[in-house]
Amino acid sequence: MHRFTNCGSKIHLSVLWTLLSAFSFSARAQERLTTVGIQVKPIFPVNFLGTGTQTTDLDSVKFDIGLKSGFSAGMLIRKGITDFIAIETGINYVKRTYQFHLSDASYSVTSGYRIIGYEIPVSMLVYIRLGEQLFMNASMGASVDMYASNVEAFSDNYSVLTVRRSIFQPSIISNIGWEYRTEKAGFFYIGASFHRPFTYEFVSRIHYDRGSNSKEFYDSMSGSYLTVDFRYFFHEEAAKKK
Repeated sequence: MHRFTNCGSKIHLSVLWTLLSAFSFSARAQERLTTVGIQVKPIFPVNFLGTGTQTTDLDSVKFDIGLKSGFSAGMLIRKGITDFIAIETGINYVKRTYQFHLSDASYSVTSGYRIIGYEIPVSMLVYIRLGEQLFMNASMGASVDMYASNVEAFSDNYSVLTVRRSIFQPSIISNIGWEYRTEKAGFFYIGASFHRPFTYEFVSRIHYDRGSNSKEFYDSMSGSYLTVDFRYFFHEEAAKKK
């Protein structure tokens, strides 16, 4: 009986050592992993985050403008630094649709326009393991936003000119999400991101001229937005330690 007990203990220790070794290898495999991915991010306005409608009143003329929809798409490169820290960068194409409403006591019009931009983000990512293949991660970093041109919308009674603050503008970005890692088919990811410029990105000049009622006023626009993120990272073999 005594020998049987010792044998059982050795078996349990052997199994435990095998499991710990497998987990340790998995962690080390992620440490030096460099992988490339693609992403698509629908954009949503959220009022309490400062991405909702902005209103400006001048005497009897009222002007509302707000982000209505949009999307971002691009590629990512992730480089593992330690067992639970990685760096992500890439480039994204961003299209945002804005809608404005202009009105006075006897006139009302609704229209819109699109703003096209590009982003180069750099983030530090921290992740924790929730299961054998399920991970949760959070990241924070900065982005360089680029806008190629100004945008104008006009009609007989008004013109709305939206002017970029500069071609290159800095923003802060944050993200939280979950990813499922397969052995051969890559990583599948879903999460959410918030993009907030350090200062306003655009200024809109509104010129209203209808009969004797002529007004011109300005409204700054932050450019902040919230996204739902869908990502796919291609399968890559982990780099071997030297």
